[in-house]
Formats: sequence, C-alpha cells, structure tokens
Amino acid sequence: MLKDEIDAAKRTVATDTVQIAIGEVANMYASAELNILPEFQRLFRWTKERKSSFVESILIGIPIPPAFVYENDNGTWELIDGLQRISTVLEFMGVLKDPDTGEFRRSSLLRTKYLPSLESVVWQEATEGENNLEKSLQLFFRRHRIDFQILKHPSDPKTKYDLFQRLNRGGAYANEQEVRTCSMVLANPEFTRRLRQFALREGFQRLLRITEEQKLNQRGLEYAVRLVVHTYEDFPRGRDVQEFLDQAILKVMDENDIDEIMATIGWVIEILHRLVGENALIPPEDRLEGIAQRFSLRALEGIGVGLSRNKSAILDLGDPDRFVTEKVGGFWQQPDVAEMSASGLRGSVRLQRTVTFGSQWFNPNA
Repeated sequence: MLKDEIDAAKRTVATDTVQIAIGEVANMYASAELNILPEFQRLFRWTKERKSSFVESILIGIPIPPAFVYENDNGTWELIDGLQRISTVLEFMGVLKDPDTGEFRRSSLLRTKYLPSLESVVWQEATEGENNLEKSLQLFFRRHRIDFQILKHPSDPKTKYDLFQRLNRGGAYANEQEVRTCSMVLANPEFTRRLRQFALREGFQRLLRITEEQKLNQRGLEYAVRLVVHTYEDFPRGRDVQEFLDQAILKVMDENDIDEIMATIGWVIEILHRLVGENALIPPEDRLEGIAQRFSLRALEGIGVGLSRNKSAILDLGDPDRFVTEKVGGFWQQPDVAEMSASGLRGSVRLQRTVTFGSQWFNPNA
C-alpha cells in the first residue's frame, strides 16, 4: 500500500533537471519565458551584504543550490523556489524590472570576505564612484550554470504551491503569511492582488492597528486572509491554525466569487469605520474586567467575522446601522468575550469560541 502511494506521488511530482547559464536565465526572464512572479519581489529579504556574498560565491566558483520551477502548458516556467538567488543575479546585471514602476533595478556590491575589491562594483557604471565588473569576469559570470529542477507539466497544478510551501516553510522567509502569499499568487494572482490592495486601505489599517513594521511583514494581509477564511470556512477542532489558513484560503479562492468576497469584507470595514470609528475593534472603557484595551484577534474573529457571516440578514433589517452599533457596543460586555481574553488561551481553542460566538451575536435571527 505504501509503495503504491509513493509511486503515485512520484507520478504527480514529475521532475527533470537542467543546467542553464546565468546569461541564458537573464534572456529567458527578458523574453517572459521565466516568470519569477513579480508579486514575490515585494518579499525580498536579502540584504546588500548577502547579495554581495552570493555574487562572490559565483565569481569564485562555489556551487549554487538548485532553483525549482513549474512548467506551464505553454512551456514557460514559473519560479517556485530560488527567488532570492535568481533576483540577485538579475538585479546585479541590471535586467530585473521593478514590479511597481517597470523600471530596471540595478545593484552595486560591497567588499566581501574573499573579494574586498568588489566594493562599489556594478555591472554597468552609471554614477561616479562605481566600478564596472571587468569584461572577462562578466563573461565568466554569464556562463556560470545554475541547476533548475523542473516540475513538469502536466503535473497537478496544485502541486506547485504545495511544493513551494514545503521548500520555503521555515526557510529564508520571515513569517508564515509571506510563504502563504506566494502560494496564493501561484493559485490566483488576481485575487491575491485585490486582497493585498484591500489590506493596504487606510481604513483597514487604522481599524486593525497595523504598524509600519507590520506592513513590511504583511500582517495586514494576514488579517485580511483570516477575515476571508473564517467567513467562509469553519475551523475544525484539532487543526494547526497556520496549516488551516494555508489550505482554507486556497479553497475559498477556488470555490467562491471574488467580487462577492471583496464586497463582503469591504462592507464590514466600511460599516465599522462609519458607525463606530477607528476604535471599533478596541475594547471601550466600560469593558468587562480582564479584557485588555488593545486590538486582538478575538476582535477580528468575533466582530469582523460575526458581521461578515451575517451581512445579508443584517442588511434585511429596517435599521441595520442601529443594530450594528448596539451589537458592537455590547460585545465587550459579554462574559463569553471575557473568557476568550484569558491569558494563555491557545489560538486553536480561541478560534472555536470567538467565531462561533460572533456568528451568533451578530445574527439578527438568533
């Protein structure tokens, strides 16, 4: 039985390996034969020091770990793993396009352990103080080969984001949401783009108290994912929260209309901001004892999800604004909410309580 399952899995993940010179990689990128997924570029984590060290490794002949790509049915490749490495060489060569401006990005190097003369070296001099990489070294760099592991078409397309998560989980990315975002882009780039834009709205960020540092770590997008997922999917007892979010957001994206999703969560943020203000998810002064006066996930799960799950029923009321105002005000007076605020409560246990309570509390027909 196990051997059969292994054989079936190997057929699903059909792979091949090729070696490609860096110069050819740049040509493939320029001609759109290699898609490194521009959305991923917002996730650059390598510092200038690390980029310089990587270029140093190439110049002195240190082997590069393989990159993983998914082969589309038209023969083009999508980069699954290796963004930092591939983008570093493309940026150094001056051919990497900025995802927002479309302008070419270029980088200069720092002195490194073995090659201190790399200080201020660039591929093509543009400003005073920069030094061109010698022509002979440019040729050596362009001819250096990178191994590509190819996930062959017609492997199951869902395999590409599963493989991406397996390769990157616990790796160079800073948090779970950044890896999840990449999987979302692979599955549905348009939905991911719209959800990202939603998470960047000023009203959303004010309500959820998103700091500048949290913006960089995609905390706002994580909150948006949680709002969407818990609106459409029930959290099963005993599941790991992050694994549930990984799989549930892809399921929601696949099975629901994107316009309906965005309209629902957009309504939640609009009505909270309009009726209660930017403190709508912050416990008020007259809250029950034991509830800290700060934003927490219980507010998003209880109030935000509670409203989104009951949107249609609330809008059918004669005075929906009054209902929402009273319910939000009374939420923090409930003993159940105080119990959800107990310190040390596991996230998986909290979710069982907050979403259930919020769904009932904001249900006009309960």
